[in-house]
Amino acid sequence: MKAIAVAVVLATVGVPAAASGAAPAATGLLAGTTQISFGCPGPVNPDGPSCNPWHPFEHARFSVARRSTTGAPVPATAVVVTSNAQAHFSVRLDSGTYVVTPLPQHNTHGGPRLTVRVRTGATTTVLVRFDGFPRME
Repeated sequence: MKAIAVAVVLATVGVPAAASGAAPAATGLLAGTTQISFGCPGPVNPDGPSCNPWHPFEHARFSVARRSTTGAPVPATAVVVTSNAQAHFSVRLDSGTYVVTPLPQHNTHGGPRLTVRVRTGATTTVLVRFDGFPRME
């Protein structure tokens, strides 16, 4: 039941309530996956198998906020999105440019920000990555 509630919340975030007789808002879908990396254990041998340090990060939290003309997120527009148990997410948003910010949580201080453009009627796919700690070096 909890998973259904999360899915419903994620599916409706960012959609303004339509006024009676008003045209529906121009929206698109932001969807993707969350990953985390703790680095590679020890030195990587260039002749041996490569290390892929990225792993699905389930229940990861990040914010999505409109991007201002300066490139910074507009705080009053921010919503928090949480990926599901398979590290996937989707959220319907008004068309426009957004800043995606990985949030600090257990074993991570967050990660690099992304700038994404949501287009009307389209799905924008992103990979949200988190820097894990402690790091293996």
